[in-house]
Amino acid sequence: SRSPLFCQARPCAHPLDAHRGRPTSRARSPATMAAEVVSGSGVPRERKVLEPIRLRAKVVHGFGRGSKVLGFPTANMEVKWEAETTPEALELHEREVLKFANECDAGIYYAWAQVLGGKDRGVYKVAMSVGWNPTFTDVKHKTIEPWILHDYAEDFYDCELRLIICGFVRPEMKFSFEDLVEAIRQDGEFCKEALDAPEVAALAKDSFFVRSEDAPAELAPTGKLRVALNMRNQ
Repeated sequence: SRSPLFCQARPCAHPLDAHRGRPTSRARSPATMAAEVVSGSGVPRERKVLEPIRLRAKVVHGFGRGSKVLGFPTANMEVKWEAETTPEALELHEREVLKFANECDAGIYYAWAQVLGGKDRGVYKVAMSVGWNPTFTDVKHKTIEPWILHDYAEDFYDCELRLIICGFVRPEMKFSFEDLVEAIRQDGEFCKEALDAPEVAALAKDSFFVRSEDAPAELAPTGKLRVALNMRNQ
């Protein structure tokens, strides 16, 4: 199947290098409901189910490493770090993204995602990374980078990405390049299986996601107003 470069974003952020003096975020995520510790190839992983966290943000350009360097196309969610000291100036959904980025544990999460504004409105499984990417040295702010486990036919920069975060897998770790690639691959497989659990699989049909027939008018990536077609009337 085709694996297009829908977002040449930074790699799934695996690494929190605590020895670099970067601030470590204290966990303030919603209450943990269940946990199952699993270990594979020396990297411990767990299925720690969280109360669902719903976020939406624009997909923006990153460093272009996700597909080009690592072979895993990730989407960068826009985080308004420039408004960190004045969050009241942001819209509610922007404040929620900023709050999550500030307060969550850096690491790997599993989630469901939907892209609005493109042709493919499906809800798909996600292995998501949040952190500073210490394997690379050019990241100044914590990033939110979902790797949507689906092959898209075209790019979706500037589209809205809706995300329901379901659980936590592991904290960030620093890898060699080769080990990073293998860790990302294993994270994807682990998240894919974790999302099959009944308590989180049901969230793929959550009302937070927009059904094609109910899609509202929205701004397309070109910035022009586009009204979604009612598929039932075609």
